Amino acid sequence: MRSTSFVAVSCFSGFAVALEKGGFAASLKQDSHAPRHCIECQRLEAEFLEARNRLRSLTRLRRLTALEEKQLIDRVAMAIARMKEHEARHSFERCKKG
Repeated sequence: MRSTSFVAVSCFSGFAVALEKGGFAASLKQDSHAPRHCIECQRLEAEFLEARNRLRSLTRLRRLTALEEKQLIDRVAMAIARMKEHEARHSFERCKKG
């Protein structure tokens, strides 16, 4: 049976892959001359990647307490929620203009 932290990390890793395919993390892979999302998109993307990497790194280094694990998972979840909310605002703006 898998531990809660393994399932949580796996779930958020799955979100990360989905987000990258959706374009959230794609701007990191683009060259410097390619068009990018707004500055806020880049900031939110960096916030998400930092939270995800911190969760992964600490999980690999040592066994986390339940409180630490919950805080790290919440931080990743909130970063995802902020990115989705911001992306929705972009979609809404495109609809208004189009």
